[in-house]
Amino acid sequence: MKPPGILRKLGYLLAAGWFRDVLQAAFLLLLARRSTGMFGNFMLAMGLGQILLFTTEFGINQHFTVLLTRGRLSPGAIFRQISAIKAALFFLGLAAMAGFSLWQSYGPELLPVVLIVGTSFGLDAQVNSFYVLCRVLHRQDVEGRLRGVAALAGYGYGLAALLLGAGPLAVALFKPVETAVGLLFVARVLIRKRLRSAAWTLTSLWENWREGIVFTVMAVAAILYNKINIFFLQRYGGTEAVAQYSATWQLVDGVSVLVSSLLLGSVLFPLLARLWSRDRAVFLNTARFQAAFLSAAALPAMFVLALQSDFILGLAYGPAYAEAARIQPQLVLCILFAFVHNLAYYLLLSMGRQRLLAVFFLAGLALNAGLCLWAIPRWQLDGAVWSIVLTKGFMALLTLGSCQRLLGLFSWAAVLRLALAAAGAWSLAWGGRELGLELAGQAAGLLPLLGLVWWI
Repeated sequence: MKPPGILRKLGYLLAAGWFRDVLQAAFLLLLARRSTGMFGNFMLAMGLGQILLFTTEFGINQHFTVLLTRGRLSPGAIFRQISAIKAALFFLGLAAMAGFSLWQSYGPELLPVVLIVGTSFGLDAQVNSFYVLCRVLHRQDVEGRLRGVAALAGYGYGLAALLLGAGPLAVALFKPVETAVGLLFVARVLIRKRLRSAAWTLTSLWENWREGIVFTVMAVAAILYNKINIFFLQRYGGTEAVAQYSATWQLVDGVSVLVSSLLLGSVLFPLLARLWSRDRAVFLNTARFQAAFLSAAALPAMFVLALQSDFILGLAYGPAYAEAARIQPQLVLCILFAFVHNLAYYLLLSMGRQRLLAVFFLAGLALNAGLCLWAIPRWQLDGAVWSIVLTKGFMALLTLGSCQRLLGLFSWAAVLRLALAAAGAWSLAWGGRELGLELAGQAAGLLPLLGLVWWI
C-alpha cells in the first residue's frame, strides 16, 4: 500500500488533535462553570501530570524515531528498550510527584485527584511510543483514529460525569479512561503482531538515551518554569486563585502554543533546519521575514485579549472569573514574548546551538523559581502573573538576543514600525474610551495592527 502523502499525514494528526482540543475545551469550560475550587484542583493536577509526562518521555521519542529508521534492530527490540527507559523514568517521576504532593499537604479533595490524573498523564508516555512507531511506518491514520477514539472515551465520560453532577473523584476518572483505551489498543496490537524482540542490557539503554539528554533538560526546564507558579499559588493563594489564573492562562497560552506547535514546530523548523545546511542566504531571509511577521501578528491578539478580557472570559467561564479578567491584560505580554522566543529557539536549534539553549532554559527556570519564592507569598495572584511574564520576557531576551547577534533579525526600522503601530492602536483605543465610544475606538485601534501584518 502506498504511504499517504505529507498533507494527508498532517491532516490525520491535525483532525485528531483538533477533535481532542474541542472535547477538552468543552470539558474544562463546563468544569470551570460548575465550581472554581474544583476547576483549580483539576488544573493543578493536570499541570503535575504534564510535568510527569514530559520528564518521562521528552527527548526519548526523537531518538526512538532515529533508531527505527536506521533499521539496525527489530522494531520489537527497540520498542522494549524505549518502554523500559520510560517505565523507569515514570516510576521515579511518580514517586517525586507523590512526595511533592504530600510535602505540600494537599487535602483529601486535592490529593486523590492529583494522583489519579497525574498518574494517567505519565502512562500516556507508553501510548506515545506506539504513535512514534505509527509515524515511522507511515500509519498516521491509525494514530489519528486511536487518538480520536481515546479522547472521545475519556472526555466524553468526563462531560457525562459533570452533566450528571458526579463528584470530583468520579470526574477525575476521565483521564484514566482516555489512557486505558490507548494502552489496551497498544497491548492488543503488540500481542497480535508479536513484534520480535532481542536481548538488551543497561548499556544499550544508556546508549539509546544519552543523545537525548540535552533535549530532556530543555523540556523539563521549560515545563517547570511554565507550571511551577501554580503550585506556589495553590500554597499561598488556594485553589480559588489557581482557578482564576488558569482560566486566563488557558486562553493566552493557547494562542502561543498554536503558533509554536503548528506553524513553527511542524512547518518552519524542518524548513529552517534544511536551509541552514544548504542555503544560508535563504535561511537568513526566511528568519528575518518570520521575525517581522510573528512580532506583528502577536500585536492584534494581545490588543483584543487585553481590551476585551471582561467580555471574553465572562462569555467563556461566567461571572465568577472577574479576577481572571483583571489579570489578563498583563498576561497577554506573554504572547509577544512566546512568539519571538519560540522562533529564536527553533533558529538556534537549526544552527546546532542546543547546548546553549539548555543553559538558557536552566537560567529561566532558576529565575522563575526565585520570582515565585519572592513574589507569590507577598502578592499571590499578581505575583504569579508577573513571575511568568518576567520569566517569558527573560527567555525572549536571551534567545532573541543571541539570534540578533548572530543573524541581525531586526533592523531599527522594523522595531520602529512595530512601536508606532502599537502606540497608534492604544492611542485610538484610549481616545475612544475618553469620548464614550469605547468599541469604536478599539475597532479603529485594531486597523493599524492588522495593516502592519498585511504590509509585511
